[in-house]
Amino acid sequence: MIGGMFAKLPIWLIVVITVVVVFLIYWLMVMIHTNKMATIGHVNFHIGAFKSKRSLEYKIWAPFLYKQNANFEGLLNFITPIFNPSEGVDVKSVIEYTKGQVDAVQSEKEEYRSARDYLQAEVDKHEQVVGYWVDVIKSVNKSLYRLANDCMNFYELDFVCAYTIYKVEGDYIRKIHDKGTTGASLGKIALTEANAAKYASVYVAMLPDEEEAFSYNNPFPGRTVASYRMKVFEETWIWNFHFDDSNDKALKLTLSNDIIEIREVYRLVHAFCLVLRKREIEGKEGIHDGNGTTSQAANEN
Repeated sequence: MIGGMFAKLPIWLIVVITVVVVFLIYWLMVMIHTNKMATIGHVNFHIGAFKSKRSLEYKIWAPFLYKQNANFEGLLNFITPIFNPSEGVDVKSVIEYTKGQVDAVQSEKEEYRSARDYLQAEVDKHEQVVGYWVDVIKSVNKSLYRLANDCMNFYELDFVCAYTIYKVEGDYIRKIHDKGTTGASLGKIALTEANAAKYASVYVAMLPDEEEAFSYNNPFPGRTVASYRMKVFEETWIWNFHFDDSNDKALKLTLSNDIIEIREVYRLVHAFCLVLRKREIEGKEGIHDGNGTTSQAANEN
């Protein structure tokens, strides 16, 4: 009967119906096979089909795929006993194993976070010290121009912080310059063991000449004095940095060697002391600063 009906149809309609039927059969077979390819654990499983057909599930399993040599075989072997308790596998042990894996991943995550935080802190610290050095360089450049214009004196050497300068004279040290302090530093201090235990400037003054003399002390809580002995031609001077412990710039540039060598800071002030003292010796000790004032050393001579 059906054959008779088809026989009465035009040839072009028979062709169209045949093509449509073949296409539908082909489409049905493709869908069935694609579903098999998108099923985890099936022999025809394919990751491309899984990603296309089940995009949400793919996002869940994607982390396993991006690990080196990752596949679903180990995961399948791990999950199978949970759904097949008849195989004699202890589900409790599987759960404990899972918790252990989660803890291990969490621990690794914390280690990465700690390493990241440490590196960020190091970067911030280095950037901060670089900023301090930029400030020092600006001050040095200004002082060099003032030196070239014959208007620089010892009271412009506060590149880092307040300071005092003492000169060794026999069995005591005498203060010859003071900038930015309260002025409470003694004018003369005897070179005795008792004073060496109290004053860093006395301690470094009494060290043997062949030793590099540097020390610091805390005259009272929260206050630091860092002392450095230097030769200024035939004289011995003691440079003292005075600063509060909250002054991070002074702490980093005078006491900490973790980023820069603090010796370079001392070499900088030493070099300026040599230049200014040489000008004094050459008769230019009265170096005007533009306001008609002169250095303390000039007034004392």
